[in-house]
Amino acid sequence: MKLAAQETAAFLRQPDRQAQAVLLYGPDSGLVRERSRLIASAILGDKSDPLNRVELSGAQVKADPAILLDELSALSLMGGRRVIILRDPGEKIEPTVKSAFEGAKNITFLIIEADELSPTSSLRKLFEKESHFATIACYHEDERGLERMIRAAFTEFNLTANHDAVMYLVANLGNDRAVTRSELEKIALYMGNEREVTLEIAMQLTGNNASESTEDLCHSVALGKAQESGKLLEHLLHEGTQPVAVIRTLIRYFQRLDLALAHVRSGQSKEQAIKMLRPPVFYKSIPLIERALARWNETRILQTLNLLLRTEKEIKSGMISPNLLTSNAISVIQGL
Repeated sequence: MKLAAQETAAFLRQPDRQAQAVLLYGPDSGLVRERSRLIASAILGDKSDPLNRVELSGAQVKADPAILLDELSALSLMGGRRVIILRDPGEKIEPTVKSAFEGAKNITFLIIEADELSPTSSLRKLFEKESHFATIACYHEDERGLERMIRAAFTEFNLTANHDAVMYLVANLGNDRAVTRSELEKIALYMGNEREVTLEIAMQLTGNNASESTEDLCHSVALGKAQESGKLLEHLLHEGTQPVAVIRTLIRYFQRLDLALAHVRSGQSKEQAIKMLRPPVFYKSIPLIERALARWNETRILQTLNLLLRTEKEIKSGMISPNLLTSNAISVIQGL
């Protein structure tokens, strides 16, 4: 069964009342891992026997398909529920999973952690079709969802944050749930006895994180540096940044560039227009934004945004390589 977004929270609290297995998939690997941890904890409890948690890889199951059936059927030595976590399953594992559940005598709860899966994925189809299986998509938070997550985390750490600080973090985090959480924990540790996170603190502590690489790519694309853009994109993809995250960052960048241009058309100087942007532009990026404003106009930005939105839709369709779509989009933008 395919869980809707509003059903996910209830499932994370009591997953085994609705299913015997769950498939977690999507571009936000940090969110996949976080939800996997929550589901395992809900089933095993806080004081469970460590032996009741078994981790397998897709490579292990591919080499020895019987291992999945054996683990699903195994009984706990010390009592209690058992959970199997299967990571990086691969596309051809669907028959093995189906066969294992048909042959298992004592069903152990199965959690599968996967990357992005297209609608045509056989594994995804299996989990969406069977009533005793569940699927949960793990996509990057939209800006409103990311803002809620950041504010909730600060509340958990007994901190407050002013609006500009939160908006800056929304703009510079969010490509990976685990990275975002790590950055917020870093801020909480830095704060000590101080209680309010200011914009200055947020910029100081997150100005050099991994999101800067995607920002570098945006500047490179906007300034027409084709060779540099290609190298930056290759580096980001190699480091695990999802193509759809790159496209969304580019969309946000050109939307902000368009807004700055609107301020310039209304009579503001480039410097004043950039200062009016919210969340604020990181000070190191201001000269680059000024140069980009001199190169772009409203028509080209609109063409670029339309192209990026189409590319995001095509990536989600799963019909063409996301890496190729992203690379092609950047090449087209630089030819406009």
